[in-house]
Amino acid sequence: MSYKLRARPVIGITMGDPAGIGPEIILKALSRLGLKAARIIGSRAVFEQEQQRLKTSVDLSLVDDAVPAPGRFTMGRVQKNCGQAALAALEVGVELLRTGAISAMVTAPVSKESLRLAGFGWPGQTEFLAERLGCRRPAMLAWTPRFKVVFVTIHLPLALVAPLITAQAVAEKIRMLAGFLRSEGRTKPRIGVMAFNPHATEFSLGEEKRILAGIRLARRSGAQATGPLPADSVALRLREFDGFVAMFHDQAMIPAKLLGRGRGVNVTLGLGRVRTSPLHGVAFDIAGTGQASPGSMIAALRLARRLAQRCRQ
Repeated sequence: MSYKLRARPVIGITMGDPAGIGPEIILKALSRLGLKAARIIGSRAVFEQEQQRLKTSVDLSLVDDAVPAPGRFTMGRVQKNCGQAALAALEVGVELLRTGAISAMVTAPVSKESLRLAGFGWPGQTEFLAERLGCRRPAMLAWTPRFKVVFVTIHLPLALVAPLITAQAVAEKIRMLAGFLRSEGRTKPRIGVMAFNPHATEFSLGEEKRILAGIRLARRSGAQATGPLPADSVALRLREFDGFVAMFHDQAMIPAKLLGRGRGVNVTLGLGRVRTSPLHGVAFDIAGTGQASPGSMIAALRLARRLAQRCRQ
């Protein structure tokens, strides 16, 4: 299969964890896309070693070698020095994004354990980018060709989720999703809002009343939102809606990963900048084997370029 991108804004790509599949899928994706207007943010030594192993022919002058080499590391393992390298790439990347040196940023997968060993104090990359860019209320959108879903809460233990499901939070995410869908060409996007509890209201402790209040708030601003819907039924109702709002991480990510078929993308809304990433992790189990598919990275690059182009119009 061949992929093509026309000349568009410069996109920055952070290396991710060097012991994971990030460098591999970056090189594979760039090889297939033939993308030149890119800036790889990471250690050149890592990419030289990976390119030699994969036999790709990416122009490594694209590597913005502002990230120190991690030194010796073992593929497929949690390591502090790899977390430090991944964090350094994120810091460089977000500064380039903030100053406009790059038009969009795609972040390769990181190991949260490795990042924590390196002193990373955020639940994930989304929260890190939001703080660095001064965004108080970011939203995570799982994007696939068939299924698009925004999260009301992101990286939290389930025991902490219920109190954060407020009418205001639900309405805000409906509006953000509606805005994104309109930017994709849907003039009157139809949004399905998932319930928090099984069977929606049957086992509710009040969460569904707050979700319904949020839906009504969003409707006042013109959003076409329906719910709360039993979350286990949404995959059967894809034709009824252009996008969905989920209450917590796994409620959204399970159908997104199943329906994405290796082409899912994580998009951060609300940053005032374009950021996407593959909808998968570091895959330590196959790191270093050459088996990693670049499909999700390709989709993330293509979507980032498309969104960045819209921002320039």
